[in-house]
Amino acid sequence: MAHQRTIRIAVLGDPDTGKTSLISTAANDTFDARPVPTLPPTKLPLDFTPEKVPILLTDTSAKPEDARALDAVVRESDAVVVCFDPKKPATLESVRSTWYPRVQALNTDIPIILACCKADRLSDRDSPSIRERVERVARDLPNVECCLNCSSKFNKMVHDVFYYALKAVLYPLQPLYDRTDRVMRQAAVRALKRVFIVFDQDKDGTLSDAEINAFQATCFGISLSSEELRGIKAVVRQQVPGGYTDTGLTLEGFLFLQGLFIERGRLETVWQVLRRFGYNDQLRLSDELLDRVNVHLPPDQVLELSDTAVGFLEQQFLLYDARDENVLSWEQLQGLFSTAPSLPTEWQNERINRLMVAGAFGAVHDLGGFLTRWRYCGLTDPRGTLANLLYLGFEGAPTELLVRRTRRRPDKRHREEMAERTSALCYVFGAAGSGKSTLLRALAGRRADGEAGAAGGSVGGRDGGGGGGAGASGAFTARNSGTPPLTAVGSVRCEDGRDRCLAMVEVSEDLTNELLTAATLSGRHQHGTAGTASHHITHATAPSATPPLVSTSSAASASSALPSAPSPAGADSASASASASGPPTPAPTPFSPSAVASSSQGAVYSLPDLSRCDVAVFVFDSTSAESFAWAQRSMLTLCSLPGCESLPVVMVGTKDELGMNEELRGRVAAACADLALPEPLPVAAADVASLAGVFRQALTAAFLAPDAHVPDTPARKARRLMRRRLVLAGVTVAAVGLGGYCLYSFLNSEEHGGSSSGSGSGVKAGGGGGGLGKAGGAGSGLRAGGSGGGAGSGDGNALKGLFGVSSLGDKVSALFS
Repeated sequence: MAHQRTIRIAVLGDPDTGKTSLISTAANDTFDARPVPTLPPTKLPLDFTPEKVPILLTDTSAKPEDARALDAVVRESDAVVVCFDPKKPATLESVRSTWYPRVQALNTDIPIILACCKADRLSDRDSPSIRERVERVARDLPNVECCLNCSSKFNKMVHDVFYYALKAVLYPLQPLYDRTDRVMRQAAVRALKRVFIVFDQDKDGTLSDAEINAFQATCFGISLSSEELRGIKAVVRQQVPGGYTDTGLTLEGFLFLQGLFIERGRLETVWQVLRRFGYNDQLRLSDELLDRVNVHLPPDQVLELSDTAVGFLEQQFLLYDARDENVLSWEQLQGLFSTAPSLPTEWQNERINRLMVAGAFGAVHDLGGFLTRWRYCGLTDPRGTLANLLYLGFEGAPTELLVRRTRRRPDKRHREEMAERTSALCYVFGAAGSGKSTLLRALAGRRADGEAGAAGGSVGGRDGGGGGGAGASGAFTARNSGTPPLTAVGSVRCEDGRDRCLAMVEVSEDLTNELLTAATLSGRHQHGTAGTASHHITHATAPSATPPLVSTSSAASASSALPSAPSPAGADSASASASASGPPTPAPTPFSPSAVASSSQGAVYSLPDLSRCDVAVFVFDSTSAESFAWAQRSMLTLCSLPGCESLPVVMVGTKDELGMNEELRGRVAAACADLALPEPLPVAAADVASLAGVFRQALTAAFLAPDAHVPDTPARKARRLMRRRLVLAGVTVAAVGLGGYCLYSFLNSEEHGGSSSGSGSGVKAGGGGGGLGKAGGAGSGLRAGGSGGGAGSGDGNALKGLFGVSSLGDKVSALFS
């Protein structure tokens, strides 16, 4: 594998242990009996190793005054060579007590090579005792790769010291093998299992001879002979019971062979396999592989799962549904992700991320819930979803897994493109107690108490259950809380007969007010009426499945500050309860939403990016005028922000069973008429049909008829009026300019044409009328001049003959006099 970057190797050790001579001999192939105290950084020739990798050796000084420079060198190095003198036992002890702890503190997990320099001074009698002492020291130092005897004076094993240091960088042992327990690390087992599954084409759990040779040809470019295959079978059968069966090499046998390569120092063989399948040194899929799919798209574009990805996931579901029950249990789900570095956050316990998925019953997923969760992940975290699909064993190109779609184009020219969308992200706004959580639970097939309801999770489709394992929030971390907002995902049958995934994210009243305040302050800052907007908002950058986040400093401007309306009575939405049958709650990781620290002094959260949203639902309590006023003001401000002018909106009036008074009904109707919006959808918590209508309407507004659901806000009207005025002004200016140009062209052509015609007439009249028709000849000059003018008029220059003017300015003045 060709590495273009330079590998930096630091050479450390006590004074007079041979550091400088080791570097000098490696670079020049000659021994300098009187080396300088410390060499400058030395570059080895490219042909020093077969890999032809640039290597930079850095000599160091053990003097106390050079300690800071030495520490800087270690931090920047890729590997370290620690030298000791076998004739000075104190230098070997110093490796254990001084150099190893120091290196570990400065650069954790950096590979270390021990160099027993001046080996030419050792006698045969000294070697066993030195070996015993070195092994005793190295046994306590896990990051020591090896110890080599070398002699700079006789150029013995000098090249080997730095070659082994290079190999430790290019083919590191630490990610693959636990030296202390002498076992392969779990991350390596998962990665190699993925390779095994890819080559197990018939999915019988073993590799046949043909599949083994396919593995050999893909990874090493060669095939094994029948004799070599028999030798492998014999070794595996002897060492691993059940490692080789009648059908072929099992996973246990395959892992045994890879472990054998590791124990025998053939790390490059294992790494060649892993890098062939896109792994980096941390046993994660490399950026080079994942970057083949561009996930950094403008707001009007979005990535979704392709039909190829959905088909692959259906195959995986059926493969792990061993009992043909059309569900995946928690154990089967863990088996599915056993080739990934870990279980993705999106699939962990609901208590972590508060994600409710229709068709999921605790940790158990039916096929619909399984695909719905994947569609949600693809919509909100396409890069992470791409990696997870590859971890599961997808064999095609990464570009086949995600497809680019159009987002939020309300003009009818893009109607067909919008109809191709399969997933929608919807933010749900509303004052506290307005019924947002009830709406979300209904989408996930939950009753108001959070338990799985009989309504089912797939609206217009299969019956479903409660939310299962938790995924990422899909939006942001909740205000003043370590938990993200409530999110529900379900499959909805749309008006065009297609099933689409709808993800609804609850935005609390407090967080909405924060968003509006940030937008207002940012708008004032942009107009020079306010200073820097400092909101004490820290944006989370965890690699979880979250849509793009908007920075408060770049939040769009609002026309004026939005005062917070008094909240109606009632507590804010409660978190969704987890199913008792769900998986055990894992400990929070630094990247999980539950690990985000928060306090009253400075909450850690991020504001939702409305430009990445497909549709917004504004919920209000039908019995509360304050609740409607809050929803109306919030909608007016949010939909006036740049990037949100084309955001489709659906208004929902909850608690319809309690009735709406006539005064509020009139206000609602007037507001909707003013905004050119359909009237709010009335819903009741117990009316499943009305709730299902909300979900269908949200998808219709997002994809099928977005132009009918974009509110005609005052800001939008002002922009439309401004555009009309600009168009009118432009047309007026263009008309005046065109008219002037035409007049100029007309008069200018008449001047040249009339001048020529008049001159000819004057001559024919007897020399009286000149070219300008001003004066005639003697006695009959007037008549002749008139005749000349008449001739000019007859040839087309009416102005000249009529007015007798001589310039363009005179002609214009004569026309308007």
